[in-house]
Order: sequence, then structure tokens, then C-alpha cells
Amino acid sequence: MIGIVEDQRIYSQALESMLLLSPELTLAGIWSDTESAVCEIPVIAPDIVLIDICMQGMNGIDCIRKVRLINPNVQFLVLTGHEADDGKVFEAFKAGAAGYLLKRDGPELLIRSIKELQAGGAPLSGSIARKIINFFSYPATRSSRDSLLTAREVEVLELLAEGKMYKEVAIQLKITMETVKKHTKHIYHKLEVQNRTEAVNKWRLY
Repeated sequence: MIGIVEDQRIYSQALESMLLLSPELTLAGIWSDTESAVCEIPVIAPDIVLIDICMQGMNGIDCIRKVRLINPNVQFLVLTGHEADDGKVFEAFKAGAAGYLLKRDGPELLIRSIKELQAGGAPLSGSIARKIINFFSYPATRSSRDSLLTAREVEVLELLAEGKMYKEVAIQLKITMETVKKHTKHIYHKLEVQNRTEAVNKWRLY
């Protein structure tokens, strides 16, 4: 049985039609809001739930987390129109998602992915798989965390992780804004990332 959690009516109808055309798949239910999904999915217990993580109200990731606390046997396949940053992708998996697809991947890949999930696999959109590979493609090990960045670079990164701007970091550390920018450049180079979000997320994994 397949469930759908999707607040875009046209898209949920398209998914429903697709499932009805697949004789080996049965539609368990459609939920247009995550609050109802959290209450009903654990009871109905579909085998797989297709869920968009970008929902009104409670987001899809929180929905996955809450449902799996009640019924860990329900498998969630993220199906979203937004190619999330690394943080969202890993957050979804930590919540209990078993696969991650983009809506633009199309119905054929979706059907194959559902079958793959049923067979015990973990389907991923090609771009998401590449994002994960790139994220973990760094030479340092977690045990080398302390030697990877200097003490000052760690201070800068921790303040950036709090959402502080360069000027605020400079004031708090009593250094110039140009110095903050230099430290940030060195951090990005050492962690092999392109922006603040990637740097923070990768550093947290060490």
C-alpha cells in the first residue's frame, strides 16, 4: 500500500492516477496536510509513503520523524520539487526517510524507486546521490577534527553557524572584517566547500 502526503492538489491527483495505473500498487490514502498524516498514517500503516518535505504548517521532515516514532515500519520516500541544500537532505534521512527523489525525475523513476524500496533498496535522485557523494568526499577523518582548522578558524565558523554576519564576527572576536573574510576563505578551502551552510554541516559531521 502506498500513501501520499502532498499539499499541491494537482500533483497529488497526478500521483493518484499514476498509482491507479499500476496494478501491483495500491493507494492507501492521500493527506493534504501533515497534521492529519501524523494521526492517520500510523494506524493505516501503508508500506510506503510519498512525502513532500516542503509543506504548509508542520514540514514533511517533522512528519516523518513523528510517524516513525509511532510506527517505525512505515517507509518514507521524499518526493519534493525543491533541490534542498545538504542540511535538508541529511535532516530528512536522520528523521527516517528511506529515499529521496525530486519531482522533476518523472513517473518512470518514481515507479522504479517504489519497487526498489519494496525490495529493500534506498532510491535516490541522481543529483541527490551526487550531492551526498560530494559532501563526503574529503580526505580528513573525524579523528583529525582538532588539527583540521586552527582555533581561530573554529571560533569564526562557530559564530557563522549562529547566523552572525562578518561584521558581527569581527566585533565579537575583536578583529577586522577583512581578517574574518580571510579566515572564512581558509575554512572553505580546508573543508572543500563553497558556502557557509556546507561548511557548518560538514564540520558538524566530524
